[in-house]
Amino acid sequence: MTVQITEMREKKEFFLSGAWEFHNPVQIFSGRGSRVRLLEELNQRKLLVVTTQRGREQFSSDRVLSSVLRNNQIIWIDSVIENPGLTDLQIEIDRLQNEKIDVVVAFGGGSSMDAAKVVRVALTDSCKGYSLEELLLKPGLHRDAAPVPLYAIPTTAGTGSEVTPFATVWHHEVRKKLSLAGPQVFPTVACIDAELMDSLPIDVTISTGLDAINQAAESVWNKNANSITLSYAYRALELGLCALPALASGIGGKAERDKMAEASLLAGLAISHTRTALCHSISYPITAHFGVPHGLACAFTMPAVFSHNVNVDDGRFTNLALSLTGNTDVRVLHSIFEELNGKLNVRERVKSYVDEIDSLLALKKEMFDPTRSVNNLRETDFYDLCVILRSSWG
Repeated sequence: MTVQITEMREKKEFFLSGAWEFHNPVQIFSGRGSRVRLLEELNQRKLLVVTTQRGREQFSSDRVLSSVLRNNQIIWIDSVIENPGLTDLQIEIDRLQNEKIDVVVAFGGGSSMDAAKVVRVALTDSCKGYSLEELLLKPGLHRDAAPVPLYAIPTTAGTGSEVTPFATVWHHEVRKKLSLAGPQVFPTVACIDAELMDSLPIDVTISTGLDAINQAAESVWNKNANSITLSYAYRALELGLCALPALASGIGGKAERDKMAEASLLAGLAISHTRTALCHSISYPITAHFGVPHGLACAFTMPAVFSHNVNVDDGRFTNLALSLTGNTDVRVLHSIFEELNGKLNVRERVKSYVDEIDSLLALKKEMFDPTRSVNNLRETDFYDLCVILRSSWG
């Protein structure tokens, strides 16, 4: 079944009752070439640039950002790896303890964003003297931190970390995901320039794009959703579900890169309030134990988690179906998520890392991350989790 995603804007009457709030303080520059706006703001300052080795090469050779290197004093952290680890980040924090930095610049994907957020908070005066592990495990220690400005420049369309108050750190030695969260973790400025994503390899495009789509979906089936987050999530799904398959098949171009960049940004704005939910909770041990890329691990259970949640639809799924297809039959949404995973070979990609379903079932106790699974629209127990895993495995 091929489902046509439309650009319809008509909505069914739907209202979320109860009190809610929304806050996102990040200033956003978006659009091709928008990074030129950073040149004046980052001029004549001492910068800490946090990125990967490949990111340093891209930053240094970029026709716009290379000017930043000429006009400022630069300190580099260019050793960021996928899923940055507690031990490695602590080494960098210790190295920089006595540096006086004016601005932190995060350049790259979600891992670079997370690393920059963590280092920036850890280097504040109120946090010096504490280990990174202490700051991660005791949120009160960094509640009064007053970090220097952080400019976030993503080169992937995935995590939306450039507009969220969260940063993920992996304790690889014990295979556990930790998180730094709070208002002081928000970046100051986010620059979303899809021109920086045009050369992104296809595998990274798929994994990061799936993360963006899943974050949008998870902010729909979320107890913390409100009118603002749902509008962001609906639009992110409209954009991402059209753009990512085109990019994955090789027929997408700049227009699809632009759509994915906006989809990632909107999904990030949505989860900055709602946080993620059950798919992410399930994904963390899959990534920690088997090395499955984060976006694939999240998307793996997306159709099954949708089916789990649709049984308690309060109108939000009906609205989503109308937004995506022009009709109100929510059953079509399962086909949309299943078709996306099928086109991008999500199940097969995950199975290339995991040998058998029993290996996943053995981790079910680790898959209830209390900061994520509790956000899911429908309550979930171990029986439900096993059904989701078996359905996803196929």
